[in-house]
Amino acid sequence: RMAHPNEEHLRKANDALNGGDMDAFIGAHAPDVVFHYQGSSPLAGDHHGREEMGAMFGKFVGMLDVPPQADVHDCLANDEHGVLMVVQHLTRGGETIDVPANVDFHFRDGLVSEVWFSALDQAALDAFLA
Repeated sequence: RMAHPNEEHLRKANDALNGGDMDAFIGAHAPDVVFHYQGSSPLAGDHHGREEMGAMFGKFVGMLDVPPQADVHDCLANDEHGVLMVVQHLTRGGETIDVPANVDFHFRDGLVSEVWFSALDQAALDAFLA
């Protein structure tokens, strides 16, 4: 089957993040993107614009021993919405956690305009990042 262009967009953005290419990753998002990070960790909250989102991801990468790695279980997308079902592998202080998560997206003009990151076990992720 032919993948929807927005599915390809999400997969490329995920590959950029996995590869540590923050410029390509941030560039996949609209200048006025809003990134909603659930929970109570230092990353939690609504991050407005590429600059705030980039700062949040910079803090995230800085907390970890190696950049986060997300294995895509599946990706669904249409003209307006997308979902990545991932398992994110995080290593901090020599300890690793596997975080199943769903990441929901809105698209506008070919870019991601809004993101909701939702871990399936938010309490475990919050404790790991505390």
